[in-house]
Amino acid sequence: MKGKVYLVGAGVLGVENLTMHAHRLISEADVILYDRLVDSSLLKLAKPGAEIVYAGKEPGDGPQKQKELTEMMVCYARSGKIVVRLKSGDPFVFGRGGEELISLREAGIDAEVVPGLTSAVALPTLACIPLTMRDISSSVLILTGHLAKPEEEAYFKAHARFPGTVVLLMSMSSLSRISRYLVEGGMSPERPVAIITSSGGLRKEFYRLGELIGREDRPDGPGVVVIGEVVEAFMH
Repeated sequence: MKGKVYLVGAGVLGVENLTMHAHRLISEADVILYDRLVDSSLLKLAKPGAEIVYAGKEPGDGPQKQKELTEMMVCYARSGKIVVRLKSGDPFVFGRGGEELISLREAGIDAEVVPGLTSAVALPTLACIPLTMRDISSSVLILTGHLAKPEEEAYFKAHARFPGTVVLLMSMSSLSRISRYLVEGGMSPERPVAIITSSGGLRKEFYRLGELIGREDRPDGPGVVVIGEVVEAFMH
């Protein structure tokens, strides 16, 4: 029997925000390799006897860890297993899905990608904060806060004058530094900011960009940061 790998987006905040396609694949898979931020309720959908393997990468894990995960998927597929590689959000939005798909194809493995709700869009929507609004913002820029420190300053300063809404992913631990780079790059310190977290339920906090510079405390758990004038109307 020929195996296959599905790179599946787990969406955000549990089963209620999972696509029907993803739900079916999880319930039929022989093996589920799940990431660190995948909601545990999704694993309960697995069929009896399915092998469930934690495959999450921790901050600081290098390329060797990614190589090991790919080799694991290849091994399972070659043994005839149907494999679900379950990724938080969407596999192709800062999820390493593109690299994994290329590696699987190079190994001759049949692979398919199943989209999921990315937190960059879903969390602001669930928090009732639009990313675009007529006459306020007609464009959205999604940036990652997970960069090597030597690259950070130039990266954020280069995007500081973007006129639309800016969404930051994986930025909680470096938000003070990112805010400073954006202001130094030309973004107004008065620009409104919403911090939306999903650990233990949806929470949102509002700031001005300049207020985040030098802050030692940080929001708990994963989340997204929305910067732009669209936030202004929803700050109260």
